[in-house]
Parts: sequence; C-alpha cells; structure tokens
Amino acid sequence: MSEYATDRLGPALFLLMAEKNIRKVTIDELAARAGVGRATYFRNFSSKEELLTTYLVRQWRAYEKGHRLKELAFSNPERALRYFEFCLSLRTENDLMIEQGCTDAILAAFETIVSDADLGREGSYEAAFLAYGLYGLFVTWARRGWKETPQELAALVSGRMLGGVVD
Repeated sequence: MSEYATDRLGPALFLLMAEKNIRKVTIDELAARAGVGRATYFRNFSSKEELLTTYLVRQWRAYEKGHRLKELAFSNPERALRYFEFCLSLRTENDLMIEQGCTDAILAAFETIVSDADLGREGSYEAAFLAYGLYGLFVTWARRGWKETPQELAALVSGRMLGGVVD
C-alpha cells in the first residue's frame, strides 16, 4: 500500500463518514475529497474497509515509533497504557467506524498490529488471543462511552488479564 494514498484517502474517508454512511460514499467523492485520482484508490485498496484498516495500522505504526513501544514487552503496563491512549486519540474515527458497522476494519487492524512478524507472533495463537481480546475490550469501552481512563484499562489488562490475576 502506498503511504501517500493512505495519508490522503484515510482522512478524506473519515470526513465523508461524518457526513453520511460509508456505504453511501462513492469512490469518485472519496478521490475528489482526497485530491487524488480514482486510479490511486483502486491501485491501493480493494475496499473502503481495507482503506480504514490500513489507515489505522499506519497511525499506530507512527504512534508506536514515536513512543518507542517496540522496546517494551507486550505485557509491560506502559505499553498497555499507550495502546489505550492511542485508541482514545482516535475516538472520533473509532466512534464513526463503530456507529457505521465497520468494526471488522478495526479488528483487522488489531490483528495486524498484534501479529507483528518481527516479534515472531505472526499467525500464532498468542497473536489471535491478544488481537481478539484487545478488540473486545476496546469495542466494549467505546460502546460504553469511553467512561474509563486509559490508565484504568491498562491496569485491567496488565494486572488482571496479562498478569494472570483471577477473581
């Protein structure tokens, strides 16, 4: 996927989703809003959901690099905190995707993020467990109105779930 295409089309799609349901957004509208040709979209993406997933993963990679998260173990409480802070930083986009039934794009992004080949988890049961668990927790958090803080969720994940504490 082209970073240029993702960086242009991703934000444009979210702007259009704020105006109408993603299923009613045409590729012509999307390309025009992004300032690119239709061919740019079709060369890089097979669906709007794939664009959403790619955009989320790209945003995560930048955040992850900026906070040097690859240096931390997945079970490190700091990594969990940063993960939830990242999710909250995209609250508007996440709310739009959940509201419009695009949760598969979110799950696909989580699967990609958690199954990093460079961490040796690609295709592993561990990656599936982590992706689906974090996805379930994230969607529940969003649907409940983001009431808990990222710190509260990180403590839940680090202490109870990854730390092995059982009530």
